Amino acid sequence: MRLARANLGYKLLVALMAEGAVSHVLSLNFDLAIQNAAAELGIEIETIAAVNEPVPIRSALVQLHGNANSEPDQLVLRTEVMDGEWIGQWHQVVAQQVLAAPAVLFAGLGSPAPVLTSTIAMIQGALGGNKALYQADIVPFAQSGFAAQLEIPEQRYIQGSWDAVLIRLAERIAAQQVDSLSRSGRALLVENNHGEADLERFTHLASKLAGHSLLTLGKIRAFADLDRDKLYRAHTVRDDELMSEPMLRLVQVAERFGLDTVPTAAGTWTLRRNGQPVAQIVLATGGGVRRMAAVETRANAICATIADNSQMPVDIVLIGGLIDAAPVFDHVDLIADEDADDIIGGLVAPLLVSANDPNHLDQIGGLLNVA
Repeated sequence: MRLARANLGYKLLVALMAEGAVSHVLSLNFDLAIQNAAAELGIEIETIAAVNEPVPIRSALVQLHGNANSEPDQLVLRTEVMDGEWIGQWHQVVAQQVLAAPAVLFAGLGSPAPVLTSTIAMIQGALGGNKALYQADIVPFAQSGFAAQLEIPEQRYIQGSWDAVLIRLAERIAAQQVDSLSRSGRALLVENNHGEADLERFTHLASKLAGHSLLTLGKIRAFADLDRDKLYRAHTVRDDELMSEPMLRLVQVAERFGLDTVPTAAGTWTLRRNGQPVAQIVLATGGGVRRMAAVETRANAICATIADNSQMPVDIVLIGGLIDAAPVFDHVDLIADEDADDIIGGLVAPLLVSANDPNHLDQIGGLLNVA
């Protein structure tokens, strides 16, 4: 149970919690799948798994009867406990707090748990039956005893697997984020006096992210922030603005060399010629506070992570928002060959290019011509 696999549904759930789209998760499971998903993505979530622990207002996971880290005698979940002993105790008080949210989705509860159903009945009574309840399960609506007991209408019943339900929830948030990127990035480019042609270039590239997973969008933002400890970064308008410059530069690179740009599920972009990948690129930003020397180690670490999980290594890191630095002279190795890169071994490290450098097209072109 401690090593429960973090499947796609759990990763999406954690991402939705990070985005504030899901406030609290009330679980009757013992395993640590949600915690493992959070650790894999580099997201911190609060976990409440012991009696009398307070539940925070911010997003949290509440495991009503403990989890795999609890004392062994607490891991025996008896029906009589759920049916009676929890009523009027800490478990029901916590359930009242969590289930008082404006909208509640019950997922995978094939049979009712009295501590939940009685609490919902009480809340529904206080609100005159106006609470929005949803139920998700793999069985047809007519076969769901839980939906019948809570009087959940068929239009609020979602038939599907755990992964399928979370994918549908995450798709809405992802679509909103792509729209925000397009609008916020475009607005910043207008402020910076870019012409209509550049605005169209940026908008077209942003539209290519439509339909991509919420996890992919979060990974793109984490890489852009050069965060070595995260595979998911929650969305902010500031992230959208910082991405506008490197995204525009990427389009200009593609136009100059007659290439197409395609986002990947790995959180990167590929430059393609006639449908074939020519180079893999990470878009990043110094946030207006870092020099190239400060981002080099971070960028190389992220590229190493990508290389471990991708068939194609990163060739170029295109970085916007760097502050100026004194010119750095190239190091010449008097013992070994001056050129560490070779046609057999390839690039020793990805090419780091400042989007502010007036020669950025020539730098990237030199690599692409070799490829």
